[in-house]
Amino acid sequence: MTDVLTALSTQLAAAADTAAASIVQIQAHRRPVAGVVCDTDLVLSPGVAVHDGVVSVRRGDGQVFEGTVVGRSAATGLTVVRVPGLGLAPAAQAAEPRPGHMTLAVGRTWSGGVFSTLAPVAVVGGPLRTGRASEIARVIRIGLPPHGALTGGALVDGAGAVVGVITAMAIRGTTVVVPAALAWAAAREVQARGGARRGFLGVSSLPVTLPERQRHDGRDAGLLVTGVGADTPAERAGLLVGDVIVAFDGIAVREPDDLLTLLRGDRVDRAVPLALLRGGAPVAASITATERARG
Repeated sequence: MTDVLTALSTQLAAAADTAAASIVQIQAHRRPVAGVVCDTDLVLSPGVAVHDGVVSVRRGDGQVFEGTVVGRSAATGLTVVRVPGLGLAPAAQAAEPRPGHMTLAVGRTWSGGVFSTLAPVAVVGGPLRTGRASEIARVIRIGLPPHGALTGGALVDGAGAVVGVITAMAIRGTTVVVPAALAWAAAREVQARGGARRGFLGVSSLPVTLPERQRHDGRDAGLLVTGVGADTPAERAGLLVGDVIVAFDGIAVREPDDLLTLLRGDRVDRAVPLALLRGGAPVAASITATERARG
């Protein structure tokens, strides 16, 4: 029995070590959270804790790097951070588990040390509604309540490969995990759309669902413009309070985060087509985002 327990303990510790090599700590606004390296110099972390701007990213050896938020996936709620020179290998992905599987949840403590605990898989399914017009297609729920040291960390299998990215969301005492396949796909999408430069339009908006008679080109939702700043790209483009933005650069927008994700990279300082509804009628406009001030 002793040999069995020793062998199991050794395997679990090795799995935690393997996963921890690709788990960093991000200094968020209120407290640090973990992040998982998903590609060269790219880290995934829950968007609720990491917002736009420049963040400090600490490796397991204590070395600190400057990271820049590339964008946020509205569907999964995960944020992608680019950290030049991070020098950590991306975590390996594991297959989706089944209810009853035993996994490890691995994160970072306040001081940056490894935090690991057994995490039984309770539920695998979906979709999970996360907003008026957004949802996570599939989620994993583990039999643990949310824990700060695990937020942004990795749920891993016995070999240390990542089953999913741990969020701070809870359902009836269980913690929600975004499956690795969805998390990595979200990172690729954000990276493809985003860039280091962040755009600014000067509008405030709310997501709305469009009634049947106002739907065009199959679009059933958009962003209701509730405010237009003076001397901003939005004002110069002729946007009005009450307009509904349904697409930016040909891509449908349903949530404010969709627009924020698109306002990056080469979409800054160039004219971009904007599809609007004004009084229920479709209107084509053009808008040139300026670069958002850092800080």
